[in-house]
Amino acid sequence: MLNTKRLYKELGNLFYSIAAADKRIRPEEREVLHNEIQYAWKHHDHSTDRFGTDRAFLIEFEFETMEDEFETAENAFTSFENFFTENENEIDKASRIKIFNSARHIAESVRKINHEELGYLIRLKKLLAL
Repeated sequence: MLNTKRLYKELGNLFYSIAAADKRIRPEEREVLHNEIQYAWKHHDHSTDRFGTDRAFLIEFEFETMEDEFETAENAFTSFENFFTENENEIDKASRIKIFNSARHIAESVRKINHEELGYLIRLKKLLAL
């Protein structure tokens, strides 16, 4: 059984890696992240923490933690990559598509996808086998 708490934490790492690929996180990227949580992830599994808050908000919390710690985009991406490799049999195609689409939306939020973001999206698409 997939640990959704860990999934959301690792999605925070992944989305951070996309936003931080160019070493600068913009307000538009934060806004798209928040919207992705609201519309794509909040209803993913309806799990809540001990305070009744939807667990999907762990994505945003982890994203902000990575930012506060000045983590590199590469380290954050590698963390997600390792998690996915360990759990790939438990992540269905619909979830994989949702992961990729959310990452792409964050990358597209500022003008167009830049070279660094594109590199991560290509790696992600290959990892997710899409």
